Amino acid sequence: MKDKIVTIVLSIILFIVPISIIPSQWGEYNLVKIIILLICGLVLLVTTLIRIDKLKFDKTDIPILIFGALAILSAIFSKDINKSLLGETNRYEGLLTIITYILIYYNSKYYFKNYKKFITILSVIYILISIFAIIQLYVGNNIKLPPIFSKGACGTFGNTNFMGSFVSLILPAFILGSVFRNQKIYYIGSIASFSAMLACTARSSFVAFLVSIILIITYLIIKRNKKYWKRFSILILSFILCFTIINLTDKNKRVNNKISRTGADIEQAVSTGLSDKMASGRIGIWKITIKLIGKTPILGCGVDALSSGLEQELPEENTNFIIKSHVYIDKAHNEYLQIAATMGIPALIAYLIFIGIILIKGIEKMLKHKVITIYTIIIISYLIQAFFNISTIGIAPIFWFVLGMASRNINRKKEIV
Repeated sequence: MKDKIVTIVLSIILFIVPISIIPSQWGEYNLVKIIILLICGLVLLVTTLIRIDKLKFDKTDIPILIFGALAILSAIFSKDINKSLLGETNRYEGLLTIITYILIYYNSKYYFKNYKKFITILSVIYILISIFAIIQLYVGNNIKLPPIFSKGACGTFGNTNFMGSFVSLILPAFILGSVFRNQKIYYIGSIASFSAMLACTARSSFVAFLVSIILIITYLIIKRNKKYWKRFSILILSFILCFTIINLTDKNKRVNNKISRTGADIEQAVSTGLSDKMASGRIGIWKITIKLIGKTPILGCGVDALSSGLEQELPEENTNFIIKSHVYIDKAHNEYLQIAATMGIPALIAYLIFIGIILIKGIEKMLKHKVITIYTIIIISYLIQAFFNISTIGIAPIFWFVLGMASRNINRKKEIV
């Protein structure tokens, strides 16, 4: 019975949280997501505590438990305890959310029971989100519609960069699903999510996509399976067609403009070095965040309390940055710097060890088990985009679920899903 409850709760997190949004109140688009997520987290905590005497653990779980303990300490000694508990306004990645992420990982690894329609329902929902983002590309500036259409191709996540994070998770999954299983739903998902990636123009997702394609090609070269190559080739041709159509039909030429700006950034970096304005201002944010890490290296400034840390530890630099760039920093725009700055360097090390254990084991078994190949490339894709992006509650729970399922499959002799 407890496993059934866990399965239902995890299904709600994966199905409902990503699509929950308040269209009429753009500034609070994450409010519904966090309410549902924390309620689900509470249920997962209760079901976990009920069987506390029978809990399972392995070596992979140790660093993430240390990470959780450090998050608790970071919140206790935070520059802003209230903010660290619930998270920054409309970000909501405070301690309660971090604990929920860990519970998602743990319960998906040990207690989630896959059921017949799970993958189909998940695929349909994520395809619809991708299609919605494509629609937003074309109607956002042309028709008077609710605020959900005024932020570009952001899907149900409130930001085009967040849509890029989402695509980085689902696109490799759909591509590999299409290559391995040759089912229409995975082909449709591949086309929809690739088109959504172009529509949202998040460079982080472009980089993650290129890395994923290189890994998939490497895998196919080693496997030498003609059927896989044929299916993959059809997908690549379809992607080229989608790229052409979107470029021709988008009057604002967003993809071309983004590519041009990226080229200009690279040229400037080579000729004159890094500028604070490069990468949409990320370089400047990274520099000031690194300074903050030097001020609070052990426990950070407090879970999701980056803004408070900057205000208290680097008031002059923070004020000057806001005046100069007209940007208020509440996230590091790099998940790794975010963890180090808010929870401390030890927490980042624990997190990276946890991820590293899963990836090393996954890479070792990729050629033997297709499902492990899928999970491993999904994880790598997300980690690549995370270097340029922030964690968000609409997408991070999916990633933590994938981590749990990846660790679960790696430890099994037979594939499960």
